[in-house]
Amino acid sequence: MTSVEIYEHLRERMPDAVVGYEANSAQPAILIDAEEVFELALLLRDSEKLSFDRLLVISGVDWEGYDEKGKGKHRKIAQYGEDGKPNDPGPEGTGDLGLYWYLHSMKYRHSIALKARIARDKASAPSLATIWPTAAWAEREIFDFYGIEFSGHPDLRRMFLPEDWEGYPLRKDYPMPARYHDVPLEGLPLAVRENQQSQEEGA
Repeated sequence: MTSVEIYEHLRERMPDAVVGYEANSAQPAILIDAEEVFELALLLRDSEKLSFDRLLVISGVDWEGYDEKGKGKHRKIAQYGEDGKPNDPGPEGTGDLGLYWYLHSMKYRHSIALKARIARDKASAPSLATIWPTAAWAEREIFDFYGIEFSGHPDLRRMFLPEDWEGYPLRKDYPMPARYHDVPLEGLPLAVRENQQSQEEGA
């Protein structure tokens, strides 16, 4: 089945879960209500007509700076300045967060992408880890970097950053920390750092 045919089939079966189809993009996507993704995933996996047996990846996204249609110039994630000190990321973000799920059927060799927007102040979606076990790792990574909660996840905790890390680094309004506990987190360019090191060694 083509992605359009899959969209039409899902729209017929679960009209409250499927809200649109995004055709004009590099990867056409079926737009869904994030709160309905668990029931939708069951249908995608168990329907003999669809048989999506593989969840390839889940991706998080921060649409801060974009309008509802995804247009507009986004604000870059804050970085460290030339002096190694954190740049000011600006005001707290208000734009939506989002999720993409990429699925594939080994049986039928068809693929789809699901896309959902999630309110920044209510960043949550049902976990799909009990449907496709590979979701458990991807959801932990997204929670770690975007702060999106996955209800029903068997072990939702940070994956790369320490448990007491503050904030979510891939949000565009994330304030880069100057220190972690007593450890300075300077972001000096490599050339500056090497120059400092050579001066210290020559002293």
